[in-house]
Amino acid sequence: MANSISLENYAELASRSLLYELDLSPKPGLVDRLDAGAHKDMTYETFLTSIEALNPFFLRYLEVGWRLAGQKPQLIFEELRKIGIQAEQTMFQATKGVNTHKGINFSLALVLGATGIYLSKRTTTANYNKPLTPQDSLAICQLAQQLAAHIIQADLSQLETKADLSHGEKLYLTYGIKGPRGEAAAGFPTVVAHALPFFRQELNKRQDKEFCQWRLLLYLMGSVEDANLIHRGGLPAWQRIKKEARSLLNSDFSKSELKQQLTAYNQILIQRYLSPGGSADFLSLTFYFAFLEKLL
Repeated sequence: MANSISLENYAELASRSLLYELDLSPKPGLVDRLDAGAHKDMTYETFLTSIEALNPFFLRYLEVGWRLAGQKPQLIFEELRKIGIQAEQTMFQATKGVNTHKGINFSLALVLGATGIYLSKRTTTANYNKPLTPQDSLAICQLAQQLAAHIIQADLSQLETKADLSHGEKLYLTYGIKGPRGEAAAGFPTVVAHALPFFRQELNKRQDKEFCQWRLLLYLMGSVEDANLIHRGGLPAWQRIKKEARSLLNSDFSKSELKQQLTAYNQILIQRYLSPGGSADFLSLTFYFAFLEKLL
């Protein structure tokens, strides 16, 4: 494939986005370089193993989008889902059954498939090396929305008759929370309309990229519908964490002060056994587009 080098570069950025999310430390309640947060079944090494297992599939998602660009969105979606299921099985095999990246694997399948479609329309090889613009990021998410437009109806409309429900399906039946499916079907608005604009603004304002990444995490924790938190602690725990994260974000802490605050807050969430895994997934997706735009 004439485009293989370019597509491999984009697959590498997807892996790097997961590594950046993992390496950012401290992260309240989440696995990082320092500890396992509020998790008893996974470690930093579990996540590294998982990323390594998923890595080959990121190129396959891109290739599906590139190869099938112009086909019906639902056909492309079904191809991506087939590969996504293989990726998930490979992940579980590598982690000995631990769910490290199931949600983000689903989201990246769609985002990378959409990236492949979008890149197939870029006319010259030179275009591949140019940073993407915010408009490009939006266009990729709009393509992902077309791919995922049918999934709420297809996946969630018949749950009452289904015997074995996933955590996400139970949350949908109990609270109407659509999780990663809903985000994809809406074109990832949390990323393109909220997290990316916030992150661009932070990077323009501050020189320190790690500081900006911590603030982005708090921004996400203070705003996103986090299915992981709701699953573990119900709606009250989620609402409480949103309020606490906003308070940390709005306080005028220096970098060293914020690091101390995050370290202390990590201990609080460990005691509460709460992990904002949904926010971590949005952090990874935001990093992916930040890499495309060469913000990081």
